[in-house]
Amino acid sequence: MALVLASAGPVQAAAPPNAELVAAQQAVSRADSADGDQYAPEQLATARNGLAQAQAAMASRKYKDAQALALAAAADGDLAYAQSRAAQTRTELAQRRNEIGDLRRRLQIDEGAPRAGALDDEAPPGGDYALRLQALAADPRLAPFAAFERLHAQQAVDALSKARRSKREAAEYLAQRRVEIAELTARTESARRDIDQLDRERSELLIEASRRDAEAARAEAERLRVQAQIQAEEAERLRQQAAQSDMAMQDVEAAIAGVSDVQAAKLRAAREREAKLAREEAELVAGGKLPPSRWDERGEVFTLGGDNFAAGKATLTERGAASVRTLAAYLQATSGSAARIEGVDAKASLAQQRVEAVRDALVGGGASRQQVRAAVGAAGKAKPRVEVVVSTK
Repeated sequence: MALVLASAGPVQAAAPPNAELVAAQQAVSRADSADGDQYAPEQLATARNGLAQAQAAMASRKYKDAQALALAAAADGDLAYAQSRAAQTRTELAQRRNEIGDLRRRLQIDEGAPRAGALDDEAPPGGDYALRLQALAADPRLAPFAAFERLHAQQAVDALSKARRSKREAAEYLAQRRVEIAELTARTESARRDIDQLDRERSELLIEASRRDAEAARAEAERLRVQAQIQAEEAERLRQQAAQSDMAMQDVEAAIAGVSDVQAAKLRAAREREAKLAREEAELVAGGKLPPSRWDERGEVFTLGGDNFAAGKATLTERGAASVRTLAAYLQATSGSAARIEGVDAKASLAQQRVEAVRDALVGGGASRQQVRAAVGAAGKAKPRVEVVVSTK
């Protein structure tokens, strides 16, 4: 830190610059917590050294020197923080762009020319600090950002214009740092806005990819179903041809059983993949999580435990309502699906009320009334719960 200090007398000011020292300490601490050692090591080292000099001058009761050193250390710490935050934002921005590029290529969507961001620009050249601040305020991409930093920079520039010759070097040091901080912070905040927009685009592309995968899985399941039907018809024809020969019939039955088992396994795998993709699509669209599920002879069984309802009531909790909304999206995403709702509680009336509450929430979430085929509540000693059994054609 190259600063020319005004004098070297033992006591140079009426009061110690406590506020300036605290500000410098906070600036260095903030830069340190933002991984300044990794992203802005030289600038952070300068800030730490300046802070140590300011503290030493304070201990020697050289208050004017301590004040000047503390102001410079605060500016260096703020610049290290701005540089560190800008470096991290550049990395995050590049990652988002790569993710979206991969998704667009996967979906065969034209990527187009990437829009340049504020942090893609080169840092503005040195020059008149007042003109640089005016250019910052006139740039529509950057003007909405870094209001606090621009105010600090303007104050430093104003102080430079009024500084006496003996203090001009220190004033120019502060003006240079504060203008650079304002420019870098505005460009970083503009880039953060770009990242938010990219996050929304990424979510939309993920939903589209999930929908396309689900559609492909549904088409594959339908192809296998038709193929299985054709093979079943062929099997019946073979049975009729072999009816006069018991031995031939046994051979045909064995062959048919093998083919049927393989085809059934393929169909089951296709349906499971369709269900998996439908779950992913539902959770993306609804922004929630499906409740725990299992498979049995009835179909896929989703279980809503008692903690999804208000105690002793049929009212869905916030968590329960979110789960049912996601279930409704799952029903919409699963072709030919239907749901049967079954409830169990020590009180049959409460079980029935909870079943009806889930049914109404499913319909309210977008599931058709034709999909929700039945609602049954019964008394029982088992753990209170409501089960939504989803079956497909």
